[in-house]
Amino acid sequence: MMRRLSEDEINDLLVRDVVARIATIDASGYPHVTPLWFLWSAGAFYLTSDVGRPHLARLHANPRAGLVIDVEGERRADGERPNSQVRAVGDASLIADAGGAWSRRIWDKYDAGNGGQDWAERLRDRHRMLIRIVPSQIVAVASD
Repeated sequence: MMRRLSEDEINDLLVRDVVARIATIDASGYPHVTPLWFLWSAGAFYLTSDVGRPHLARLHANPRAGLVIDVEGERRADGERPNSQVRAVGDASLIADAGGAWSRRIWDKYDAGNGGQDWAERLRDRHRMLIRIVPSQIVAVASD
């Protein structure tokens, strides 16, 4: 049975180091799904990617996007695997990630501070783009 997540459960899920899957639409109307690291901050999703990636071109042509962030629990005795998920839709804004500031913030979430210098080195000479999505709709549910 599905139930709505509480605000605390939503926030707990969105701070975890799991990927977001972003869905974009191509020129023929077909969806494409790309896993990306993300940060939830001040009511928006922030993701970054290297300039020239296909999902960025699709978002430039059509800013409509969908996101899903989900986790699955261990299999229970009844054979079910409970899950929690946040699904969101909204229009994406693309902004140059000058100096890689957003990339570093996102990477710090996933790397937990284990290599800031390594990330700084990886960012050098890379041109990153920030994807900002303010959701127009969020559905957050769990199966228990």
